Amino acid sequence: MGHRCGFFGFFCVTLCLGGAVFALGGKERSGAGALRVVNVAVMQESPSLDLHKNSTLIARQIGAGQIWEKLVTLNSRSAVVPELAESFDISADGRLLSFRLRRDVPFHDGTLMKAEDVRASMNRWIESYAPARELAGDSRFEIVSPDTVQIRFAGPAVTFPDMIAAAPQAAIITSAAACAGEDERGFMRVYTGTGPFRFVEWKSGQYILLEKFPQYRGYGPPGGGTDGWAGRKDPRIDLLYYHIVPQASTRLAGLLTGQFDVDYNVDNDDIPVIRGERSLRSLSYQAGTLALVFNKKQGPCADPRFRRALNAAINAGEIMAAVFGEQYELGSSYMEDSQEFWSSSAGEEHYNRGDPALARELLKETAYSGSTLRILTSVPGTTDRGVLVLMAQLEKAGIKAEMSVVDWPTLLQYRTDPSRYDIYTSSFFSVPVPSLKLYLSPGFPGWSEDPLLARYLRDFNSAQSREEARNHWEILQGYSWEYLPVISLGRFYQTHAWNEKLEGLTSYNGLYFWNARTRTRE
Repeated sequence: MGHRCGFFGFFCVTLCLGGAVFALGGKERSGAGALRVVNVAVMQESPSLDLHKNSTLIARQIGAGQIWEKLVTLNSRSAVVPELAESFDISADGRLLSFRLRRDVPFHDGTLMKAEDVRASMNRWIESYAPARELAGDSRFEIVSPDTVQIRFAGPAVTFPDMIAAAPQAAIITSAAACAGEDERGFMRVYTGTGPFRFVEWKSGQYILLEKFPQYRGYGPPGGGTDGWAGRKDPRIDLLYYHIVPQASTRLAGLLTGQFDVDYNVDNDDIPVIRGERSLRSLSYQAGTLALVFNKKQGPCADPRFRRALNAAINAGEIMAAVFGEQYELGSSYMEDSQEFWSSSAGEEHYNRGDPALARELLKETAYSGSTLRILTSVPGTTDRGVLVLMAQLEKAGIKAEMSVVDWPTLLQYRTDPSRYDIYTSSFFSVPVPSLKLYLSPGFPGWSEDPLLARYLRDFNSAQSREEARNHWEILQGYSWEYLPVISLGRFYQTHAWNEKLEGLTSYNGLYFWNARTRTRE
């Protein structure tokens, strides 16, 4: 079993460290009156910052809560609390959800948020995000008054506020005009939010630049700080650069020399170096799960009997160790340790068998004739190491496989085409309710179009209480280990590192800068 770190899933802490900022591009970043700049090195860039239609983690960690805000969000106990809503109510039968909006909230373009903007944003999100669309059915948001919106469901929807608060495709509020202005890919052309930072520039392959929004209307008591993703935001920095730096060695060198203030994606091999530097601080937390996603439309993996045979061959510990070193934990639960209410051992007898002989026996029940399995994975990162281990395990079971390595944007494109692969690797980050696991949706690449899985998911979504939903989740996860929409290999840790010259960083399933400060005089 992998090494357990001291921070889990939706973990929140305010980090009070001190410091000045460094020069970038010849501009001084310290001294009275100078711009206060933070330089963050990230491993990859996203195809878009349109969070309604894009679940890429780095896009969410750049945009959610910083560029955009939502009607509701999560506090450090994973409870749903108001953000752009002043308050919200759900009816006793779970069918009517109402939001009273905060007033005089400015967008970055100078206009004020109105109920029309909220309606347009939420309905675009429902149309774009399959789990929300499946739970909402034909229901959509309506305007009740200039400061109230609501949605009325055909049946109970007690987990819908959790979806709004923490969906991987985030339920951000933007202007109605931004919702309507899409490019040829269907993404928003402009990024107009209400958050403490506004979007300035994106130079592809180089950086994304945000700047402090002077007219930001914070909520919560002054000096009250944040609790999870919720509460008072009061940034004391002017410019926030996210530099796209795929090479781990370059990110580490930049952090050590002061070129970068933050390494957002510390390579596992570099953790001992980081922890050995007195001028650096780091944080590791259980961030999500690594999974093998099956193409269930065509090819050998479309047969659930073949998926069960393949699953029997897998030693998850060997694969996780190859990818994450000691920064992982094994476990059959689809939900992370931070979501104790939803943790389940259902189906654990099918997890981590590592039995090639059993796999060979199960293969006899299939039509597999020795064709080569195509496994798609991405760089940067180390998942290719894990795929090599997987291929060796499958070979012992009589299954041939080959690996194709592409960058992450290309994988996002290729995974929508069932002719390109049989399996692809993907990380799925922590969510507060199981129905937000994207791979359970029939529309998510991999295509879990199974009637029984869909029925169990409907039962979960229509539960009239969280306790009833918990019982349905036991059934759903148990069946998932038989149907195998994916193979959930285990839970991994993510590590961030920064120099001691920064203070006020907030960590809650990511590192955020809405209360970040430097010791530059103010």
